[in-house]
Amino acid sequence: MKLDVYRSCSWAEKRQVLEAFWRRGTGTPERIRAAACQYGPWAVLCLAIVAVELVALGVFLIAHSPVLAVVTLGLAAFDLWSLWWSIVRTRELRSSPATPIAA
Repeated sequence: MKLDVYRSCSWAEKRQVLEAFWRRGTGTPERIRAAACQYGPWAVLCLAIVAVELVALGVFLIAHSPVLAVVTLGLAAFDLWSLWWSIVRTRELRSSPATPIAA
């Protein structure tokens, strides 16, 4: 998983990459789309790790603090939704004919 295009982006371009990755229908230049394609697998990986950690913490907290367990599992649910959306967007960006696959 290379990040060469993403790393070469300025801060303003990285904001555009995030918008192109997380939202549909953004008219973005080819460079931004290529960087979003590179960003996608990393977003999926990081969200999956955080989801595992939150679920494990929530299960542990059930016996100790039910209130914190509910909050933690709520955050885990939001993270799992974000993980699902990042997988959807990664597939959409990779399957787009205008974007070269930069793996």
